Amino acid sequence: MSLLIPDFYVRRRRPSELDESYRKAHKGCYPIDMIALVGEVTSTNHETDTGPKLRAYAAAGVPVYVLINRNAKTAHCYTDPNLPGDDPTEAYYAAESKVDLGEPLPLPAPYPTLDTAPFLEN
Repeated sequence: MSLLIPDFYVRRRRPSELDESYRKAHKGCYPIDMIALVGEVTSTNHETDTGPKLRAYAAAGVPVYVLINRNAKTAHCYTDPNLPGDDPTEAYYAAESKVDLGEPLPLPAPYPTLDTAPFLEN
């Protein structure tokens, strides 16, 4: 089993004792059904964040994937994960919002719009 560790995430609910036991047994990772949103900020691994991680999060059914691509100077919000068959490498997000860094990135409710201007400074 492979564990992906996003740069940031939002949980759906407060963790139960069972969730905390899972987290302790799995290197600090919560069960996937607890995760409502994940985010990545690219660095030297931008190919991983824009390819394998995007497909893995979609295959796992993570509802929202936020990607700050500092290489391309863009911000993306992917929604509507889709796994068309049994092959996780075929998973994708059916919807994408994209803006240039510095522009506000709309996120689905209940999340506020993301200010991407701070990512221009790095």
